[in-house]
Amino acid sequence: MKFFLTLFLLLFTSLPVNAENKPVIRPKVGLALGGGGARGAAHIGVLKVLERENIPVDYLVGTSAGAFIAALYSGGICPDELESYVLSGAIKKVYKTDFSVFRAVFIYLNKIVHTVTGKPFYAGLYNDHKLHHFVNELISKDDGTIEMNIPLHIIAVDLITGLPVVIKSGDVGLAVQASTAIPSLRQPIPIGDQLLIDGGIINNIPVEEAKKMGSDIVIAINVDSKLEESKPQDFKSFEGVITRVINLGLKVQSQCILDKADIIISPDLTGVRILALDKESLSRAIKAGEEETIKMLPKIKKKLKEKDYALRIAENN
Repeated sequence: MKFFLTLFLLLFTSLPVNAENKPVIRPKVGLALGGGGARGAAHIGVLKVLERENIPVDYLVGTSAGAFIAALYSGGICPDELESYVLSGAIKKVYKTDFSVFRAVFIYLNKIVHTVTGKPFYAGLYNDHKLHHFVNELISKDDGTIEMNIPLHIIAVDLITGLPVVIKSGDVGLAVQASTAIPSLRQPIPIGDQLLIDGGIINNIPVEEAKKMGSDIVIAINVDSKLEESKPQDFKSFEGVITRVINLGLKVQSQCILDKADIIISPDLTGVRILALDKESLSRAIKAGEEETIKMLPKIKKKLKEKDYALRIAENN
């Protein structure tokens, strides 16, 4: 009897009693949120659909407008709240762009003040930190601390070295301000020994960085505009010229980068201009992001299943 009891105990203790507590292995999903000014509101529509479908987001990398949305989402602002802030006009207030002669005069006077006081002055229509403070205030807790719910990297470009910069820590709002500092519109942002501008100049859709963070699947959100032939009258305004220059630069680099993504979401943003911060344009961008993501759901879910299967096979070998 003792022999059978001992044998039973040995068999029982050898069973995988904790099998149900094994960590669930699933593919890690990284989002690469591209820049595109007001067109970046489409990222909100993408996030809304991913949340509804319970598709996890494990890593976030953002450039320019993508950095802004990624920072707020990582900081705990849900897509519906993001949409509310964007459509309320709050974003327009902190990122207003005025091309009037008064703005030019103000910058000239500001330059004189900096020269007299000995402070460095860098070229750009705006040097305020409204966006910087706006981001930090939204994602701060009651005690003033900031904790990111999802690992976040922000892309900028160092004017001094001419190289892209990956911001992984530090002042989140300041990083967003640097990544959105469109040359000539916004003054470069000094951080340490670097002088940072809009990351879209070199790395507008940071797919590679999302992979480096550990993503098994990278979903790239492309909010570039389709490059179509323009008319001479389109360039009578400063906005028209700089918008065209930005679009040309983005187009050159985008295709090469997008080829490295597992999934590409490219909303139809026809008619939404880079600097169009009016409610109608932003609403159209959000809706376009939502509609295109719904179309891409079968491909996203298929890729998740394929990667999940591959990970399980690798685990058992």
